[in-house]
Amino acid sequence: MASLTVTQPTVFKKSTAQSSDLSASAKASVLAGQVLELEAAYRVGQHCWVKLSQPIEPVGKIGYFFLPHVKTQLEEIRSVWMTNVDSRVLESKARIEQGLQHLKQLGINTIYPVVWQRGFTLYPSPIAQAFIGPATVPDPKFATRDMLAEIVDVAKALQLRVIPWFEYGLATLPKSVLATQKPHCVTTDKTGNPIRTKRTDGKPDTFVWLNPCHPEVKQFFVDLIMDVVDRYDVDGIQLDDHFGFPVELGQDAFTTQCFNQENHINWLTQWFKSVDRNAWKTQKMTELLSDLVHRIKVNHPNCVISISPNPLAFSQTNYCVDWLTWIQRGLVDELVLQVYRDNLTSLINELEKPEVVRSCQQIPVSIGLLAGLKQKSVSSDRLQQQIHAVRHRNFAGISFFFYETLLNEALFPVTVPRSQSQLQQLFQ
Repeated sequence: MASLTVTQPTVFKKSTAQSSDLSASAKASVLAGQVLELEAAYRVGQHCWVKLSQPIEPVGKIGYFFLPHVKTQLEEIRSVWMTNVDSRVLESKARIEQGLQHLKQLGINTIYPVVWQRGFTLYPSPIAQAFIGPATVPDPKFATRDMLAEIVDVAKALQLRVIPWFEYGLATLPKSVLATQKPHCVTTDKTGNPIRTKRTDGKPDTFVWLNPCHPEVKQFFVDLIMDVVDRYDVDGIQLDDHFGFPVELGQDAFTTQCFNQENHINWLTQWFKSVDRNAWKTQKMTELLSDLVHRIKVNHPNCVISISPNPLAFSQTNYCVDWLTWIQRGLVDELVLQVYRDNLTSLINELEKPEVVRSCQQIPVSIGLLAGLKQKSVSSDRLQQQIHAVRHRNFAGISFFFYETLLNEALFPVTVPRSQSQLQQLFQ
């Protein structure tokens, strides 16, 4: 097991803020010469984020040390998203065992397995069944087993972090059981259309969106995630870029009434992309996350709250998500920023933006790289260049989307596996 040696008197603290700025409950003095057993240690600017084997009260197991005051071997977060789309790795425990063993051999230490996707679960959820009905796991490959329990069982034996990924967040399919049985929980634009008519990439949207202002939606989403944290031995939970409130939506009668009551303004007289409206919606997303985090941390203080959003400007202008504010308010423990770029210069520009640099001084920040899609291949050389660009800037780690394309350079029209030497070179 890894260890940390305290080389001079220091403070173990709940954030990277100056010790003098922290309350007594957010810091603990640690004497020089102590050797502490670690479960993990990641770089955060001039600090290291650690998870201790034994807590130091009142901080607990998870906190920060000032790097010049300690000696330890920092890890690189090496993570992979695992999905049921264009992949069969989650379809049986045997496939899970084979897949996770392969990842462990490559040096991967964290997995983000999908557990919630477009309005249904991939594990048995009493919360989802009570809210949606019995058809909460429509895929027969998952309906008669507990995929998440299988993953936890295998991953823990391999000492892999397991952070279940609530993919698609508040987005669901128009004809899903969730959308058809709970139409009052779906938000719309000013014409009553629940589907976004425009996207920045010009493609038509295929989702409707649950209303983060609606009390039923808020209660369901928080309960859904809390149930996972309560029942499974997971290291955290992750919310992705679809945990948001599209700017085109949120003009249904219910949301309009909420806005009017809180702001004493008739929304219908405002331009539908007014700054005030989107600022209010951004606040609603922050309130929802705050409610979730509060519920989790009361009984599970060591549960990592991970988010994997798009770059800040895109998140703000498209989904009313201000993840920098979330980090500053202490609502997020780990940022995995999706920077899927074909051009290396474009990637570097995103990595060097002030909000990214600033976040790296506060919490562990990993960069999500696109290893490929079913009909979009990414060469090992290009992936290696992107990994080098991330490592050169001292990020906490790297995450790959997704399992199949990390292992294979192409999936269509035929599978082209990456060679063992190519895979090993990615992690040198």
